[in-house]
Amino acid sequence: MIKTGILGMGNMGEAILKALLDSGFDKKAIFGAEAKSSRAEFIKTTYGVNCSQKPEEIAGKADYIIVAVKPQDSKTLLRAIAPALTDKKVLISIMAGITTSSILSTVGKPVKVVRAMPNICVKVGEGAIGLAPNQMVDAGEVEEVKKMLVPLGKIIDVNEDLMDAVTALGGSGPAFFLLFLEAMIDGGVKLGIPRDKATVLSTQVIKGTLRMLEVEGIHPVLLKEMITSPGGTTIAGLASLDEGALKGRLIRAIEEACKRSKELSA
Repeated sequence: MIKTGILGMGNMGEAILKALLDSGFDKKAIFGAEAKSSRAEFIKTTYGVNCSQKPEEIAGKADYIIVAVKPQDSKTLLRAIAPALTDKKVLISIMAGITTSSILSTVGKPVKVVRAMPNICVKVGEGAIGLAPNQMVDAGEVEEVKKMLVPLGKIIDVNEDLMDAVTALGGSGPAFFLLFLEAMIDGGVKLGIPRDKATVLSTQVIKGTLRMLEVEGIHPVLLKEMITSPGGTTIAGLASLDEGALKGRLIRAIEEACKRSKELSA
């Protein structure tokens, strides 16, 4: 039986725990570690798993160790669990901006590391997760990691040098999209639609469009062309957006987020 430890039971740690349990993992083979005693007790009571305040104990028991603490707490935690790490264990880091080389430097020895970059949507099983293992992790171990994370959303294999880009597009992307959605709702309100109805209309437009892309399996540009009639309402609106350089500004926003991610990981 593969044993999994989750170090840090905040929002992401709890989301991973819930996904593992919902997908059939034996709760006896899952261990949690959380520094805050009240939070540790909550996890233990709510999910029925062992939750300790000593991460080094959990690292010693687990075959796969998921590190879900805040990046600023990484060095303290990694130094604490370093003695328990062996060449048979796999360390899965979801810490934004903490590189594999930084992890190895802190631990002070060769370790199997898989970096995973999930976004907030993992809380509802629709996350976008970038995955980058180091060379010590074999194919079977990568598959085990994917088996743990796939209930959280879609996994995209990338080289580690693209993790900052994944952070920008996948991690920050929901905020960019929500700003656009907010503007759609406000646009409806400006035209006289009550806010609650404008919200339902706008969110359904998004849901329906995404569903069409999935079902029809077509490129977004082709779907856009299907909606855009010559001389119609859609092309009038699109022309206005092009005047404001919306597409270029959005691309620039993603580039700026990537740049900031690189700065934070330096």
